[in-house]
Amino acid sequence: MEQNNIPISKQVTSYITRKPYILEALEQNIVNYSALAREIGKDLNIKNIDTIKAALIRTSEKYRKTKRKTQQKAIELLRQANFSVKNKIATLHHSTFVDIQTIAYSKTPSGYMFFLDENVARKSTFKKTDYGFAILHIKSSREIEYTPGVIAFILSALASEGINVSHVMDCREDTFIVVKEHDASLAFQVLAQRLRI
Repeated sequence: MEQNNIPISKQVTSYITRKPYILEALEQNIVNYSALAREIGKDLNIKNIDTIKAALIRTSEKYRKTKRKTQQKAIELLRQANFSVKNKIATLHHSTFVDIQTIAYSKTPSGYMFFLDENVARKSTFKKTDYGFAILHIKSSREIEYTPGVIAFILSALASEGINVSHVMDCREDTFIVVKEHDASLAFQVLAQRLRI
């Protein structure tokens, strides 16, 4: 049951990992395995649909178990974290480091991104300043460094409610999520609700 000397099971696993939406459907157990096996068979030119279906079932069980375990660990870690929201935040992008009072900043290949209080920004002479942001600060244990899926959980929860995240900064136990100010209260509410589940 091999094609090009690659076992069908490996071909199927490779196929679904390249298509995150299929992987998500398998993890959620909301897929018709027979129909998906036929589609994969067409795409990969494999005639043995039963073998593809069996590989799909095995792979989905494995991914469901792994995702459930990873997500539960991320949720437990976030449940113990402290959340706070600071509004009236301005962002300043500059090609070099500038001496200005910030809440947080990050260095990127194209320069520095500074996050500062709007009052501080208005007193400065910098032109590349944008206003109307808020920062969600998540203070967690250092265990976050070794826990996969925490940021993915946060971003997925916010994206599912149509909240765009402008910036993410994560350094050890401090995670900063920057959103538009008008989305801040909803973002806080969404995360609070998801962590009560």
